[in-house]
Amino acid sequence: MIERTMNKTLLKIGAVSAVLLVGTVFSAVAQNKTSTLEGKAAPSFSLKLTSGSKHTNSTLKGKVVLLDFWATWCGPCKKASPTMQKLHKDNYAKGLRVIGVSVMEEEKGMKEIVKYKDDHKYTYAFAYEGDDLAKKLKITGVPMFVLINKKGVIVDSWDGYSEAIMSDISKRTKEEIAKK
Repeated sequence: MIERTMNKTLLKIGAVSAVLLVGTVFSAVAQNKTSTLEGKAAPSFSLKLTSGSKHTNSTLKGKVVLLDFWATWCGPCKKASPTMQKLHKDNYAKGLRVIGVSVMEEEKGMKEIVKYKDDHKYTYAFAYEGDDLAKKLKITGVPMFVLINKKGVIVDSWDGYSEAIMSDISKRTKEEIAKK
């Protein structure tokens, strides 16, 4: 009888420990930020867009900018694209500029990026050969997301992909758009 009670108690302790561990992991994933960027002015940049134009700090002045550093070979990067499209579609008129910045590509140029954009009917801006900006921001992996406020200051960043990260990006982006 005592042994049975002890086994039940151990099972309960094990279950509580598992719940706490899972909660900690999910919390860590949702908070997967790269805090070294926040509070700094975005570095000077010029991004070549697949549309033929360019985005620079000057052309984006007064806009909230969400940079999505990605690569055509990166599965998690591609999983983030529908969230980027939704943010663009819902908030472009409110001053948000979403830019998919292609980095770490073996083949330079925009052919594969245009194909990806067209195949999925994405309408947000795509930049190619963004490695110089990635280097300035010390980005060493993808996906990576950087949120820049209307004053040109980096206010948030995320490293990696998860539904929790996508939710946090959406929330924080909308908060920045709402600021005067």
